[in-house]
Amino acid sequence: MLTAAVLLFIFLWFYRKRNVYNPYDARYSRSSYYDCAFLGPEKCTDRIQGTLRQLAGCGRLIPAGRLSAQPDQKGADLLFIHESGIYAVTSADLAGAVSGNPSGRYWIQSFRDRFPGCRNYVYSPFLINKRSLDFVQWECRDMPALPCYSIAVFGPKGILLTSGSLGENRWAVTLADFPLLMADIMRRNRRYLKPEQVELIGERLSRTG
Repeated sequence: MLTAAVLLFIFLWFYRKRNVYNPYDARYSRSSYYDCAFLGPEKCTDRIQGTLRQLAGCGRLIPAGRLSAQPDQKGADLLFIHESGIYAVTSADLAGAVSGNPSGRYWIQSFRDRFPGCRNYVYSPFLINKRSLDFVQWECRDMPALPCYSIAVFGPKGILLTSGSLGENRWAVTLADFPLLMADIMRRNRRYLKPEQVELIGERLSRTG
């Protein structure tokens, strides 16, 4: 009788955990599988800013966390308004192996070297960037066809399995490869903003942010 009661309790506990915990939730996008309920993901923002500030040409750097087409949701970590285009950048320094579909809603952070193996679901950095790019395009709707780029940067803690150009002006790169990516985009770019356009866009976003 006691054994049956214990087994029933264990079954109910796992059943409740499965139904209450939703891994497909932006709140559970964390640097560590075990810290998902308490901490936010570690960022590489300072090092990315250092790279962007060294780029030649007219540019403005804007912290974009509050710049979102959906006011109740966070936007990209940074917006870089440059004569070569508008860049939305989101970063995370995630342990484990990181992979995902660029058009999917969630990416996967896997810990295969642990026993038992586990995984964490990371909200797509490209959907986060899209919130800010949609906001920019709305605020600058009198400037059609702005050249916009979405970049996800991952720090050195883990292994990035999905990387490089992912189509539709989207890239996933490591922090070490980020400077090379920016140089390559600027070298291949065929459309440039005028310095006065860069300043105008920056002023509009600074006021709204």
